[in-house]
Amino acid sequence: MKKRQRSKPVMPTTRREFLSLSAHGTGLVALSAMAPGFLADTVRALGADAADKDGKIIVMIKLAGGCDGLNSVVPVNDDTYYDFRPQISIPKSDTLKIDDDFGFNPTMTGFDKLFKEGDLAIYRDVGYPNSTHSHFSGQDFYERGGGFEFSGSGWLGRFLDAECPPDLAMKSPKPVATHISRYLPITLRSKTPQPIFSMLSSDVKRLMQRAVEEDAAARLLKEVVTTATDEKNEKIKYLNMAYMNAIVTEEKVRDVIANYQPDTEYGDYKLASDMRAVAAMISADMGNRVYSLDLGGFDTHSNHVQRHGELMGEVAGAIESFVTDLKAKKLGDKVIVMPFSEFGRRPYENGSLGTDHGTNSTFFVAGESVKGGLYGTQPTLPPDKRSDIPFTKTSIDFRQMYATVLDKWLGTDADAIMGKSYDRLEFLG
Repeated sequence: MKKRQRSKPVMPTTRREFLSLSAHGTGLVALSAMAPGFLADTVRALGADAADKDGKIIVMIKLAGGCDGLNSVVPVNDDTYYDFRPQISIPKSDTLKIDDDFGFNPTMTGFDKLFKEGDLAIYRDVGYPNSTHSHFSGQDFYERGGGFEFSGSGWLGRFLDAECPPDLAMKSPKPVATHISRYLPITLRSKTPQPIFSMLSSDVKRLMQRAVEEDAAARLLKEVVTTATDEKNEKIKYLNMAYMNAIVTEEKVRDVIANYQPDTEYGDYKLASDMRAVAAMISADMGNRVYSLDLGGFDTHSNHVQRHGELMGEVAGAIESFVTDLKAKKLGDKVIVMPFSEFGRRPYENGSLGTDHGTNSTFFVAGESVKGGLYGTQPTLPPDKRSDIPFTKTSIDFRQMYATVLDKWLGTDADAIMGKSYDRLEFLG
């Protein structure tokens, strides 16, 4: 059989071709609702120091699919847990001890290390009332920070709106947020244009490889922009600046990631690679207050023990490497990391050695500035193998986590952003 020759990558050669292809490129900057609609989620003008304040940074990681709390932080003395999960429970002897009643999944050595160092807060029984068990509504609810009253915006997008007004957002060539994902996450959707830099997870390593290569697309774009400096139309001026700032930022990011020297080892898997890139950008003072990442695969309806264990090992390992790296660079006190998921898993195993969609789960917050410890009340498992863990008066509403971050970490009006007041928690000063 004749071997098929690999076709050369198609490069844009005209302004029209570039505008068509640029939406699929690396490092472009997402526009939010008020930018010209035909380029929404493609590019935006970067930058503002307006939201910089004291430089505090939050890294959010979406664990898509519904992450199981019970096999992450194992209630080792709860007979009901072992009765409900006769084949997929974690034996007490295998866990990494947290205290006399709880232990980490044995794959979560990274969290075990952070917890012993006082850099990890664990919150049990976190959720919200009346969960629908739906991936779509659950993800929307967690990313918006509430219901339909926040349709069109995310909780951190509203934070950016509050701290980075439109008249300031265009004045400095620095992004205030970066997401490493295919699409602009709901979490970062704002009502006004915000300087949000976007890159694909698959392109993190590619950026390193391209660091010394000529970027023909960027060269063409520069030529297009520089030939339109006398343009009178305000939207075209906006786009010219947006494109040029996107190029400048991508070039800087590419150089930063390629030349970064971490002070610890990162694993050879997606989330670790993405966290290493975030550490590189923080070390280079890229100006971001928010980083958003994601990791899928948590919808473990079958083969739960292996799949969940492997994923949580990656999460714990990547976050531990990240925290350790930044602490060594004397930047650890500026950053916290908070994974979240749209719901937990039901307390009983199903017939496929898996778990089905549940309600409450376990939250983790990591960082040098975090008050480490085990918080919250362990929920009482229901008396039968059909019911789910209920949201009760002792449960923690996940919006309390958000309000605490907004108020005590990001230094903004949490009640205004969340639409009401939620009790603050203890994991920050």
